[in-house]
Amino acid sequence: MASTNETFNAAADAARDVAANAEATARTAMESAEEAAKSAADKAARVFDDLKDKAGEYADKAGTTLKDAATTGKDKTADGLHTLADKTREVADKYADGKTRAAADYASKAADGLDRFSDTLKNKSVDDMAADAKGFVKEHPAIAVGAAAVIGFALARFLKSSSSD
Repeated sequence: MASTNETFNAAADAARDVAANAEATARTAMESAEEAAKSAADKAARVFDDLKDKAGEYADKAGTTLKDAATTGKDKTADGLHTLADKTREVADKYADGKTRAAADYASKAADGLDRFSDTLKNKSVDDMAADAKGFVKEHPAIAVGAAAVIGFALARFLKSSSSD
């Protein structure tokens, strides 16, 4: 009967060894899975940070491009207003005598106003102009809404008439 006990004990020892090996393998697999998950999370965080940096760079480039375009438009508008003031002054000078003297005076004053506005545009940055506009809207919201409505109406009429051509 000793041989049956010995066989049984040997089988039990073998089963314990297999269980211990299975437990060690499971622990190793669990550690490997945790390392893989941590590595994947770290890589995802790096990729996210890179994407966030790239998005910031693109936003900065877009902002710079938009600001440059606005500055160019502002400068061209200022030059155009100055030219218009000069032409208005020429017309005022041409009709400065006789019955048209009053109209010539109004035209001359309008030319002076155009020049002042042109100088203001030239001397202010786009950021300063945006801050001025923001301040005006805060101080006079009704006027701002009314102006926006008038501009929107005029733009709609212009686009409608342009599309029917």
